[in-house]
Amino acid sequence: MKRRQGQPTITSFFKKPKAYNLDDAANVDKNFPNNSECNEQSNLSFKVNLGPKTNFRVEGIDEENGDNISHLDSDDNISDPVTSTGFQEIVHPVWQANRFDIGNTNINSLDNTTKKNVLSTKLLPKEPYKYPTEKSHNRSFQPKWITNDFAWLAYSASEDSVYCKPCWLFFHEGVGKGVHQNPGKLVSVGFRDWKKAKESFKKHMEKEYHKVCVLQATSFLKISGGKQLDIASQLDSQRTKEIAENRAAIEPIIRTILFCAEQELPLRGDHDSGALSLTRPEKKDGKFRALLWFRIESGDKNLEKHVLSSSKNATYMSPIIQNEVIQTCSDIVTEKVIDRISNAECFSLLGDETMDVSGTEQLSLCIRYVDIPDLQAPVLREDFVGFIPINDQSSKNLANVILQRCYELNLDMTKCVGQGYDGAANMAGHLSGVQTRIRENYPKARYIHCASHRLNLTLSNVMSVPAIRNCLGVVSQVVNLFRNHSNANKIFQETIQEHAPDRKKRLLRLCDTRFIERHDSIIVFLELFECIVMALEEMAQRTWTISSTASTLHSASQKSEFLVSIVVCEKLFSLTFLLSIFLQNKSSDLVSAVKVTSRQKSSANPQTTSNEEYFRVTTFIPCIDTLIQNLTDRFIKNEDILSSFQLLLPRYACEKKINELEKLGPYFQDEMPLSAVQAEYKLWCAKISSIDPSTEILKLLEYCDGTFFRVMNLLLKVMATLPVTTASVERLFSTMKEDKNSTS
Repeated sequence: MKRRQGQPTITSFFKKPKAYNLDDAANVDKNFPNNSECNEQSNLSFKVNLGPKTNFRVEGIDEENGDNISHLDSDDNISDPVTSTGFQEIVHPVWQANRFDIGNTNINSLDNTTKKNVLSTKLLPKEPYKYPTEKSHNRSFQPKWITNDFAWLAYSASEDSVYCKPCWLFFHEGVGKGVHQNPGKLVSVGFRDWKKAKESFKKHMEKEYHKVCVLQATSFLKISGGKQLDIASQLDSQRTKEIAENRAAIEPIIRTILFCAEQELPLRGDHDSGALSLTRPEKKDGKFRALLWFRIESGDKNLEKHVLSSSKNATYMSPIIQNEVIQTCSDIVTEKVIDRISNAECFSLLGDETMDVSGTEQLSLCIRYVDIPDLQAPVLREDFVGFIPINDQSSKNLANVILQRCYELNLDMTKCVGQGYDGAANMAGHLSGVQTRIRENYPKARYIHCASHRLNLTLSNVMSVPAIRNCLGVVSQVVNLFRNHSNANKIFQETIQEHAPDRKKRLLRLCDTRFIERHDSIIVFLELFECIVMALEEMAQRTWTISSTASTLHSASQKSEFLVSIVVCEKLFSLTFLLSIFLQNKSSDLVSAVKVTSRQKSSANPQTTSNEEYFRVTTFIPCIDTLIQNLTDRFIKNEDILSSFQLLLPRYACEKKINELEKLGPYFQDEMPLSAVQAEYKLWCAKISSIDPSTEILKLLEYCDGTFFRVMNLLLKVMATLPVTTASVERLFSTMKEDKNSTS
């Protein structure tokens, strides 16, 4: 759907005037944007870059120090880039910094949002990048000039030169002392004399036109960030009043869209166009328009005034506006999630695939990390970062898609310490699987097979024992008989009402793929077993077409082998069900997962005193042996990881094992040398000697002050961040199914 010609965007309403100082606006250039222009282009845009991966990177901006660009005309060493608190809120989606090259860009083609982004980001090629060298002197551009010394520089890869961003954007002829200073290198022409680079940069900072341009850039950022009104707004109080009225008018529209989204209601119906009626419409509108009408009927005067006074191309109720608001909310949430992930010292990738109702394969991606809110206890988070359509399920394409999404979100992949997927060959293959391809670029990203999938495979093997397999086959047929035939269900319900009125009324189907979900089905079956037998017996005496089936199932359910097998199933499912619930908890870590699994192996091997040796040998012992063997084989794979990380836990911390810290070298080698880490470990052993040995990792992080135990704190976070299951990813498939069904 295309926007109607002349219809303004929703962003034109978002103009937020704040207190200002008239003196601050004295040096604002006449070509600067007014608030309307800036906000229309930036206030509903977002920092997440959705452009394709290229060879440029944009480093994040530290926004704690306010508008640091005002200091660019001093001799101080600039270690932080130009910042403004207005930047953190939004970055325009059209802005694709990875594609921006200052050397081949026409300044006249830039809108105000792009200018703002040029000032507020560091423009450097994406690492690894080999900067060209001079043939005669073997010198090249040094990235630290931008990152550490001169934040106002921008590098052009196409020219192998640098420019002064404020001067490049705001220089005009005749600017400077005596209005005789003309631009030179760094302004209209790139600078690339690397031998005299720092000296030339310092001289440039003393130029009068540079100082003027910096002042203009400072005012520009304040205006575009909403910290200061432009001159037009300062002089036009009526315009400010109109802005406030516009906000009041559009607020109920946005709240209605959000209400529909939160309640999972479709917004549009068959008749969803034209002017909104102030009386009950003759034709049924969609839920969005119906709710707007209901608000007006309930006394929303602001919305009523907007409907009566707005032109047809500025009602802000069209499907385009609805989609913009929803996308805006999505990007704001994503922005906040990415900010939390960026503040974490490490994270893990969680991914899984499924096919949606349209037949498109979708990859769901989550990020697991430790979040430490201000003055609060550490929290393990597994945050969703997007569904990605997949056309090619090869490991090469999947790995590229995952990495591309991470680059789009500006995630620092050097912090990635883990990958969690299922055991499919294209994901887990040790030669060319997704996990292997990602580890080729980021070796610390250790792959861990989803524990829930491993448990499911274990139960699948247990179910292959003949007696158990036959038992579950009978249960499945009985459930289908009562659920698929009305006469059978009627007799079954009458039997329950007569003999067990307080019990459940309906049998549950056995899940075909997730064996752990069969636990509830078996429990309900045993609870209603007497009623099942009586109903089957009565049906067998009728002359219905299903009577023969009922008779066969009645006989099968009375056999000793079936009775013993279903009781064994119930016991095994009871043990593994609790384990499954524990593993799916977001706060579970790899250490506790293996520990709880080991306990289940022990509790699954009770003393048996039954005299029925036949069933003990043919049914019970094979099931127990299969369960224990599979749990051991499938979970032993993580012991090589745990044997090293366990050194940090109170139960295992010991100075005698100090040499084993070398195995964890990849995680701390960039922080400090091994000898210093070993010294820190000795202090850590002394500190936790009196702590409860069963203390969990997140609780240990509260004891571990990152100031004094820098590496121990990092390793504990890595241990907590390593993936356990992909349950969080799979839960999102249900949400995707609901969304697809409601829009299909």
